[in-house]
Amino acid sequence: MRIGVECGGTFTDLVVLDDDGVLRATDKVFSTPSHPDQAVTTGLRALSAELRDEAVLLHGSTVATNALIERNGARVGLIVTRGFRDVLELQRQDRTSMYDLTYRKPAPLVPREWVAEVTERLDRTGAVLEPLDDDSVRAALARLVTQGVDAVAVSLLHSYADPAHEQRIAVLAEAEFPGLVVSLSSSCAREFREYERTTTTTIDAFLRPRIHQYLSDLEASAHELGIGELHVMQSNGGMVPARAAASAPLSMLRSGPAAGVAGAIAVAENAGVASIVTMDMGGTSTDVAVVHDGRPELTTEVSADGLPVRVPMVDITAVGAGGGSLVDVDSGGLLTVGPRSAGADPGPVCYGKGGTRPTVTDANAVRGLLRPETFLGGRHTLHTEAAREALRPLAERLDRSVEQTAEDVYQLTSIAMAGAIRVTTTERGYDVKSYTLVAYGGAGPLHAATVAEELGMSRVIIPPHAGLASAYGLLTAGFRREFSQTFLSDVSALPEEGLRPVMAQLRAVARDQLQAQGVPLEDADFSFSADMRYEGQGFEMHVDLPHGTGTSTGQLLEGFHEVHARRYGHAESSRAVQVVTVRLAVTRPRPPLVLPRVDIDTELPVHTSPITEKGTVVEAVFRSRRGLAVGAKQRGPAVIEDGTSTTFVPTGWFAHVDEHTNLLLERS
Repeated sequence: MRIGVECGGTFTDLVVLDDDGVLRATDKVFSTPSHPDQAVTTGLRALSAELRDEAVLLHGSTVATNALIERNGARVGLIVTRGFRDVLELQRQDRTSMYDLTYRKPAPLVPREWVAEVTERLDRTGAVLEPLDDDSVRAALARLVTQGVDAVAVSLLHSYADPAHEQRIAVLAEAEFPGLVVSLSSSCAREFREYERTTTTTIDAFLRPRIHQYLSDLEASAHELGIGELHVMQSNGGMVPARAAASAPLSMLRSGPAAGVAGAIAVAENAGVASIVTMDMGGTSTDVAVVHDGRPELTTEVSADGLPVRVPMVDITAVGAGGGSLVDVDSGGLLTVGPRSAGADPGPVCYGKGGTRPTVTDANAVRGLLRPETFLGGRHTLHTEAAREALRPLAERLDRSVEQTAEDVYQLTSIAMAGAIRVTTTERGYDVKSYTLVAYGGAGPLHAATVAEELGMSRVIIPPHAGLASAYGLLTAGFRREFSQTFLSDVSALPEEGLRPVMAQLRAVARDQLQAQGVPLEDADFSFSADMRYEGQGFEMHVDLPHGTGTSTGQLLEGFHEVHARRYGHAESSRAVQVVTVRLAVTRPRPPLVLPRVDIDTELPVHTSPITEKGTVVEAVFRSRRGLAVGAKQRGPAVIEDGTSTTFVPTGWFAHVDEHTNLLLERS
């Protein structure tokens, strides 16, 4: 058995899938943000011993992201080259809000008094200008430990070119203070740009004890319940053993959302669709990503709680518009949705858990799209009247009816999600109309058709058990780890062997690390890419290097100009081009998997009920998703329900079921 467990902001989802694609068990439990492992073990304990016995547990979680946002991690000290004590304070001169007079730079994880300098210096090629002074290292470590730090980040100038000085500091730290957590920038992000590399390293040190403890506790609990192995989803869309994840906590920053993208790719592949936009609407936010030819876009330009993180992640754009997003009226009298959320505790008003402030879910209940008797398969009752009363004060301030206000909330939420999709497609030179929208999460199918219509998209795929798509997406992912090294050179100045030496070095580093973590590499694939730019540019483009290449100057230039032209509409073949960073992705094939299907029962009853649509009350068809056979069609307005999510088919759209029991929404 394979068990997928994905921890979201509001719900923790669990699926058990056998090799034939049969869902042996599913569950949705309220998340426990303060102790996320509790919700996981609660779901696991509810399974029969037969399903748990020697099963493989595949896990995705927001625990790393939440720890960073809440600043709930280790007390971190930082060791830098003498003269660079203020690299975290200086940051960059850019600002996220250009005209905000109260703008403040994000606070670093390490206060200035916990930054220690050591005597050493390299140049950008790695040549030693000043040897490392061991005594200065011992003094720095002693001062930081005396100040009470739990972990030490080490980021020396130009250590990406030669990590020897950083590695020596790690040796001295183990000798002087055994067990002290030490993170090296040359291991976390072996790339240039001092501020980004240093910040990435401090985040690694900040998260490492918390993630190690979390995974250790979860693995111990899983073993007590009879589960054999624990694997963890990474932010790059790949799965790794728990031990490998604990040694690279940065890889878990987008673990949960990446699982959903992996599941969406598998669903689209089954449906014969290669290029998709994913839309995962959960309780706290909506995450969107673009997939080209079955491969998600990756990025290293990531910000977490305002701090840059230089590790490859699935390029996911998040917007604070989830089912639990709070609704309000601002000082100018305008309706607002998010970014603050009611989360799992207390949750939306209609959940009856003590919430008093209206949310998007409350608005959908008031519109009539969520029926109390069928919500979550009838396992949880909705308090629609309580939601109506919570919206009433806002409606009075807007001089609208409660139903009109609820529909306004729905439309505003959908527009916010459409805006996030435009950022990932139209603003990057892609025609969004040529993509298929794959919508999932507990609330995604409710808004999918409206978002697609806003964008001019004509087709939506709703996977089976859409509310659990991220959980069973965990089961579809193969192994993936990323490695990188800055190698700054003009393409015209590359030696005869081109990039081959640095590629060989990266391959050796990857093999050593992965073999030490017990990862089998017999069937592994090693694929390389390069970050490249025109000379003088301050940003790079990601260029894939086909297998067996990387040594041809012509191929490097051709690949870069092609990528630049696709992104920006032009390329300048006469300008000098530089290679900046070489990257390696080590992947292993994903296990064979039959995706779950909907268990069809065409005898289930069909109902009609009033809903609010475009300002008027209309009769909509309500039916169970299980009641739709393969090939069946249903015109809107209609609401299609299952135990994990609800799909809204607006007027002018119709839904039909394909051979894999995916629900396809198309404009009529």
